[in-house]
Amino acid sequence: MRKEISFIHCADLHLDSPFKGLKDIPYELLRDIRQSTFQALENLTEQAIKHQVDFVLLVGDIFDQEEQSMQAHMALQKAFQRLQEHQIKVYLSYGNHDYLNSQSFPRNYPDNVHVFDKEEVTSFPFIKDGQVQARIYGFSYENRAVVENKTKEYQKTTADDCFHIATLHGSIGNELNQDHASYAPFQLTELKEAGFDYWALGHIHKREIVAESPPVVYPGNIQGRSTKETGEKGCYLVTLSENNAELEFRPLSPISFEKVPVDASGWTDIPSVTEQLIEITNQWKTGKTLIQIIFSQVAEDKEVWFTNGQITEMITYLNQELEHSYIIGYKWNMAAKRSEWQHGGRFLEELATAFQETNLEQSISPLWQHGEGRKWLLELEGDDQMEILHEAEYLLDQLLHEKEG
Repeated sequence: MRKEISFIHCADLHLDSPFKGLKDIPYELLRDIRQSTFQALENLTEQAIKHQVDFVLLVGDIFDQEEQSMQAHMALQKAFQRLQEHQIKVYLSYGNHDYLNSQSFPRNYPDNVHVFDKEEVTSFPFIKDGQVQARIYGFSYENRAVVENKTKEYQKTTADDCFHIATLHGSIGNELNQDHASYAPFQLTELKEAGFDYWALGHIHKREIVAESPPVVYPGNIQGRSTKETGEKGCYLVTLSENNAELEFRPLSPISFEKVPVDASGWTDIPSVTEQLIEITNQWKTGKTLIQIIFSQVAEDKEVWFTNGQITEMITYLNQELEHSYIIGYKWNMAAKRSEWQHGGRFLEELATAFQETNLEQSISPLWQHGEGRKWLLELEGDDQMEILHEAEYLLDQLLHEKEG
């Protein structure tokens, strides 16, 4: 007879992330940002202890980079020791960021930690009160990419009448035609047909319950690292019983990123704009929120506010007044000039067509293949490609409309 078990499912800790692209930020805030992944790990540990879970699942990309820091290793070891003091097990796998062949530090982990140290799928039993109450399955990346579909390797053992929980760091897709094909691609139907009680996924930084029966779950990462990763970040507290699965999201991130749209079409003067932004940014009353403002529909006579530095000066003032949020940058676009150059002669029409036909993934593939260059790139997910193309169009629009002084 299977008993109720509880566990925390998290992934993509990215300890010691460099937080690329942040600049001109006060030292104290930058220090907090640099420490945020470690604080999120502490929060994770506290949640596990508070809820007295049976075990914790860490599904890949524990570390952010191939060259892992001493600080990251020591923070992880400290967390594991605290969990051991409370008899909480840990089941851990490595992903494409911290793959096995990149690691140089010895794993001096306490006995409560079980590491999937092969690229072949293996399993560990979870034993409680002298009985096997769950079996945890998983694998680690040996090198940066796993190109094959691993789902056929997930075979339940028949000897144990227990919960069968699969961990998988990879992406829904097809190895022939999907963006994330190099990261253990799988199809949802394959997971559902495998007969497991829970699929603990990792790799995608956006939180999503992909399916409910059985649960197929991406918890997202535990700390956002840029305005590409907005909102609360954390883990799932999971309780499995014979006929039910309860999932509760638990926030862990001490710092959150947000994109805030601002319609500039009705602007009249700088003081009123300042009041508008104060009202918008004051909606965050707790924690620390890093904001990127997206100004849209900027009228032609207001463009000078951006080009002569008035908007930058206003944001500097706001950042001195804000208590729980900080504006880390902004983007802006003009009110609708692009239609003027889309039909402005053969060259401009060809330019507009080029934007429509551009395959950004293909265009930047040489960067991903460059040994040093790819270390500084973030993966394109969701609407990233469209956003980059739109930003390029707006930049080109501004260049085409520059006026000689």
